[in-house]
Amino acid sequence: MKHVLNIFFRILKTFLKYIGISAIIIMVVYTVYALPAIISLPSGIRPGLQELTIDEAVDSLKETGLRDMQLVESARKLVAQRMEYCRRNSYDSFDKAFRRGYGFCQQQAFALASILQKLGYSASPVQAYRTQFPDGNIGGHAWVSVHFNGGEYYIDPVYYDEENKEFTCIPRSEITGFSPFFRLLSGWGAATINAHRYYREPVNDATVKGL
Repeated sequence: MKHVLNIFFRILKTFLKYIGISAIIIMVVYTVYALPAIISLPSGIRPGLQELTIDEAVDSLKETGLRDMQLVESARKLVAQRMEYCRRNSYDSFDKAFRRGYGFCQQQAFALASILQKLGYSASPVQAYRTQFPDGNIGGHAWVSVHFNGGEYYIDPVYYDEENKEFTCIPRSEITGFSPFFRLLSGWGAATINAHRYYREPVNDATVKGL
């Protein structure tokens, strides 16, 4: 019996070893695939913007004297105006993406949630694998859940009806948060997906129009 178990564990060890090697190879290939898109975006802050960090943005929002939904809406607008949608800086941390003025939905959501948290709100980024956008297309998306006055509100820098204060996307799968592992995995995967979409349709990357 002991001999059989030894054989089993040797096989399992070998299997896991090759799985690990395969995963590393896939990660390297996908990362290399995304690099041309990343490199194509000029370094530094988006033209026309002034230097602004998340902490500086929080300070400026505090100075407005706004409260409750008005303050939340002001923070949402700030992120929407500063972070132009971009598929070419997906490896940037959300705070760096905010400072540069570029970002895709996950970076925008984390930046907005961070600002709201620093303003004293209970806010967190959430996501759904299948989200129906206003144009009817379905894909993955990240946005922000914020709690105040006993309620939960979904807000988004892009897909949001300002007049009715409503998130304009419809989740078609389970809404979940971001665990540290999932955040790392989804951020890395999104970079590859975003690069692929940029290669296929570069004119849809808003930053192309701004350069």
